[in-house]
Amino acid sequence: MIHDNMFKPYLKEGEEIIWQGKPKSGLQLRDADIILIPVSIILIGFAVVLDYTMMLFEAPFIFKLAGVMFALAGIYFGGIRFFLDRNKRVNTYYCITSKRVLVISGRKRKLQTLPLKNIERLDLTEEKDGSGFIIFGNTNPLWPWLLGKFIMAGDQVPGLELIPEVKRVYNILEQEIKIEIDPALLQQVNEPKRHGLN
Repeated sequence: MIHDNMFKPYLKEGEEIIWQGKPKSGLQLRDADIILIPVSIILIGFAVVLDYTMMLFEAPFIFKLAGVMFALAGIYFGGIRFFLDRNKRVNTYYCITSKRVLVISGRKRKLQTLPLKNIERLDLTEEKDGSGFIIFGNTNPLWPWLLGKFIMAGDQVPGLELIPEVKRVYNILEQEIKIEIDPALLQQVNEPKRHGLN
């Protein structure tokens, strides 16, 4: 649950909260897990056979280490990543204001912000249940799901993940990032047209 005053201390003058929410909770499976989970089981099996063979034939340490690495990768992709992802989402909160996107994450409540004027691209990925990802820029939405975070995002806010009713939030963002034209400027632009000038 999001407390109304969670984001209020971070608001600037004249800034208003338009929407706030958090990612879906619990363990989440996506369509590609139908492939990834069996592949991870095969990877673990391959690693066990590889390690057994390496020990049987007294292979160099580097080959034994490769087998252990395969096993760890299989365990991570087959199980651990789901729990890490769930724990990360528990401590993540999103807010869209009239000027920025704010994200509070982690136990230490780290704040990340992205001005709406800096959002040049907006991509929507919707799941079957209506939840989904909103990505700013060219970041791949698979990264947080596979590796627990967006890769090469730095301190930027690369997107919002697993938001319930993602289309509604997408529409809010789309509406807010539209460029507002000063009425006086619009009048100056339209003035020559009234006088028949091109």
